[in-house]
Amino acid sequence: MDLSIDVQEGSDYLVCTVTGKWVTVELESFIDMVSAELKKLGYRRILVDMSLVVGPPPEMDRHDIGKYIASVLCGVKTAVIYRKVLANNFFEDTAVNRGAWIKVFPDKQTALQWLMEGQIDKLSEDDSQ
Repeated sequence: MDLSIDVQEGSDYLVCTVTGKWVTVELESFIDMVSAELKKLGYRRILVDMSLVVGPPPEMDRHDIGKYIASVLCGVKTAVIYRKVLANNFFEDTAVNRGAWIKVFPDKQTALQWLMEGQIDKLSEDDSQ
């Protein structure tokens, strides 16, 4: 595996730290794992720190991950911390245009502030089916 992923429970959200080299297939597996964990715990918020992921991902891979996130993490408020040089909004726009509730930030403080805005109920049994 080229990526290392650590998932921790926060007070009202999951915290995921991703390190290593960008590999799209591994990121898709990570998204599936996180989706299952969110459903199990009932969370609707996730903070993903990808600031230490190396290698510029190809544009089509960023597009494909945006589409995948929209299909798997529907209804989950997702804040992503990512290097500013790579945050040209292509990934974010792709996901948002397909219904995802996601935003990319260059720093943790701003990401957390956005993530925690507003009231979000935990997932119910009906929502997780």
